[in-house]
Amino acid sequence: MKKSLLFAAAAMMAGSMFAAAVVPVVPKALLPEGVTANIDQQKNFYRQRNVTVAGSPQKGYYAFFAATDAEHGSELWVTDGTPEGTRLVKDINPGVATSNVSYLTRFNDKVVFQATTEDEGAELWISDGTEDGTYMIKDIHELESSNPHAFCQMDETHFIFFARDFEAEQVGEDWVWVSDGTEEGTKCIKQVKTVYPGENYAEDDLVGPIVRVGRKVFFKADGVAENGFTYGPEVWVTDGTEEGTHMVADINWEEAKDEQGTQTGTLGSAPTQFINFYNEGLEFRAWDPDHGNEPRFSDGTEAGTYLIADVNPNVGTNGIGAGSNHTKTGDLYNGMVVMRAYYPGIGNELLATTCEKGNFLPVDVFTEPNSEDHNSFIDAGSVFDGLYMFCAATGFDKNNELHKGGELHCFDGKKVWMQYDLAPGTGCDWVKENIVVGGSLYWWNEGSLDGTGATKTKLIRLDKWDQQPVIVSNIDAAGDQVYCLRNLNGTLLFTSSVNNQLYSYYYRSKVCNLELNPDVMEPEYRTRAEIAAGVENVAASKKAVKVNVYPNPATVSFSVAGAENSKVSVYDIAGRLVLTSDKASNVSVAGLAKGVYKVIVNGEAGRQAASLIVK
Repeated sequence: MKKSLLFAAAAMMAGSMFAAAVVPVVPKALLPEGVTANIDQQKNFYRQRNVTVAGSPQKGYYAFFAATDAEHGSELWVTDGTPEGTRLVKDINPGVATSNVSYLTRFNDKVVFQATTEDEGAELWISDGTEDGTYMIKDIHELESSNPHAFCQMDETHFIFFARDFEAEQVGEDWVWVSDGTEEGTKCIKQVKTVYPGENYAEDDLVGPIVRVGRKVFFKADGVAENGFTYGPEVWVTDGTEEGTHMVADINWEEAKDEQGTQTGTLGSAPTQFINFYNEGLEFRAWDPDHGNEPRFSDGTEAGTYLIADVNPNVGTNGIGAGSNHTKTGDLYNGMVVMRAYYPGIGNELLATTCEKGNFLPVDVFTEPNSEDHNSFIDAGSVFDGLYMFCAATGFDKNNELHKGGELHCFDGKKVWMQYDLAPGTGCDWVKENIVVGGSLYWWNEGSLDGTGATKTKLIRLDKWDQQPVIVSNIDAAGDQVYCLRNLNGTLLFTSSVNNQLYSYYYRSKVCNLELNPDVMEPEYRTRAEIAAGVENVAASKKAVKVNVYPNPATVSFSVAGAENSKVSVYDIAGRLVLTSDKASNVSVAGLAKGVYKVIVNGEAGRQAASLIVK
């Protein structure tokens, strides 16, 4: 072979090797042909039709969602992030009729949700991702649908939700319920009007009016005292008991009067923008005539509920406080809530607070002269590489070289700077649903990166705060319409409204810092002080007690020590329910094949589990 041909061959080989080394990771479609995902395209974290990740370090993590095919209609599906691990969980409403799976919410390694069947209507369901482990917890309303919604895990063994039984239906109200995932452990704890949780929240309210703080749940309700005195919509809290469910404070003291002018109560404060502040209390926005809408804090008591600061002390001609109207709150950062708010002199800009009385830090992002008329309108941010990363606008005048449109920005607790001008000039990379997965920061852009709309809502990745972001999706030439980003234990999940497909994207950068940006999959119940003191992230009184199953191995029958009157369920290794008993003593194993089984005991100590060997 001639030397020139040898060089050419070597060059071709080198080129092939180089190309193989830089082939980009491509998002992987998960749904089989003919299956479409039913997921709401909203910016809120909690949606009626959502993708919800549940699991445990021992069992792994799975994402639950609703999807439709021609044979089953819209039903519950699950995925482990691979096409072969994506499947229908159960045809809850048999045939092509839909079960209308809604409000999927994590409950430890399971999900709770609302599902509809022909016989029971819309009721409370639970699933562990297996067909036998997917069932109705309780038929709450015997005649109609109870429409359970706005589920929120409260502690290690209970979740809160809102629903109607026959009595509540008569007054047209949703009441507060608690459940441990069993029929006998599901009960109404407060007959108070809660029409707000679970609704389609406003775009600027990313969380909605329900959130867990420590081992309590805060929500919005319209209360009435025993003497008929009304309070309007205010902040409430519950610990899962009737006596522990109450309004935290009557924030808006304005009088409510009947047609005769007699006071019947007070008006509501329209609380919203609920944020769990390090399990120490609730940061939220509420209104009163003196201050307007301003940031407030509550530890769940009246004495511990207060105005953080009158950020905008201006008063209108009617004598009503103007308020800062804060919104777009994202991750907590260095002991602060970071939000968008109006501050006199700089306009709608970044505001940070430690939630202590009088504490707030306004930061002007769009600093052009006459700053109050130039607003950056920051969006909710994420903590990445030790910085608070968020989107902000800095002008749209093409003749002004300082105007950069909407772009990703950085905040270090004192100052703000633009991360990168990804959409050149006044083009906009409106950063939405930003999330840290596998050490990298991801988002989708609501704007057009090239001014033509061709790159609308692409998936974008940033591996290090000071690098250039890159586009990583290429689903459709007219725009990928990416949304609903979720962390499946280090694998990114997202959907596209172009084809209603669900995608997974697994990637690890050589420059990303996994220690600084860990994939946190388990809920945190501790306060900052408890973490510093080394307190375990489990309530001592609520730790699962290891049950004693004997004899083990069993050949004829088994019993559970100290839980003889508890209900028992036995599952095989595939997760199928193979045996039930109303008593946990002398439970026959006749008919069970030799092997390993999981025994679930539901009793006074809560839900407990143990392994059983049958010989």
